[in-house]
Amino acid sequence: MITTKSIASTRLSFVTLLCLLIPIAATLHAQESTQEILQHFVDSYKTDHMAHTVSFGIRVGEDWWSVQSTRKQSAYAVGKKKQYAFHNFGPHEVSLVTGQPSTPTWYFHFANRKVLDNIYQKKWTASTASAKSFGTDIVGLNVRDMEGFKSGIKEDAIAYEVMEHFWKRDPVEITYFTRDASLPTHGVDHVGLYTMKDKRIGWFSIGPEEAANAERGLDKGQVPNLFIITKGKGRAELGNQEVELKPGMSVFIGPYVKHVLYNPYDEPLEGIIVLFGDNGDYIHGKSYLDLLEQQHAFYERYDLSRTKDQK
Repeated sequence: MITTKSIASTRLSFVTLLCLLIPIAATLHAQESTQEILQHFVDSYKTDHMAHTVSFGIRVGEDWWSVQSTRKQSAYAVGKKKQYAFHNFGPHEVSLVTGQPSTPTWYFHFANRKVLDNIYQKKWTASTASAKSFGTDIVGLNVRDMEGFKSGIKEDAIAYEVMEHFWKRDPVEITYFTRDASLPTHGVDHVGLYTMKDKRIGWFSIGPEEAANAERGLDKGQVPNLFIITKGKGRAELGNQEVELKPGMSVFIGPYVKHVLYNPYDEPLEGIIVLFGDNGDYIHGKSYLDLLEQQHAFYERYDLSRTKDQK
């Protein structure tokens, strides 16, 4: 007969065993080489439905690796009249080679092994480790160009998308957002949830007596912002007005509209932020609205006809 006492004893034994296993697991991880850790990410990318055909480098401290990925995709027809297209993705061809890429390209630069470990152990996301307020900020993970190579907007976009999927090893990419998993940027605690060229989604937490975008140059941006308040309360200077922030509300800020969020209360103000683009793309002449017009023209020209392997 199993008694309440025996169940409690079993649970205690399990907890005791777990406490013993955690340090062992940490020790086993510490024994993995950088090459082995990177290979885990490569193996996962082989089955990622968002994998790209791309070549890039990885630098951890002063050590280099090169990655070559070729996406495998096949279309098949569905529907009563086979009028729709679905796709199978993978397994892709992805290789990891020691040393710099043979042809100059862009690369992920980890300041040290500890930054890689924190991403591997899911303490940080790659986009959290790379988030900056200004281009000159020092962060743990940078996307850089090798000598002899110059990234354009296309390469930046691909690098963001690779960063989001290559550095996450689970089939369903789950991100936990807490203050403990955050890093500082724009004056707040931030967790990068998903980063693409045209959308940057993050979680933010503004502690008591803290403010977001209070520094000169951060209070206005070239792209729209959407703030969704989920917890706590605060205040915001939005254009020429002051607004009280509370859960259950969203705030959309257009380009070049002042937006400073601050928290005069005793608990953190938390929420989700969506940036509709990359501010750095719109400081050389074109505006965000110019980009939208070009996208509309692209949609008009985009060919939605069937691919050859569907016919």
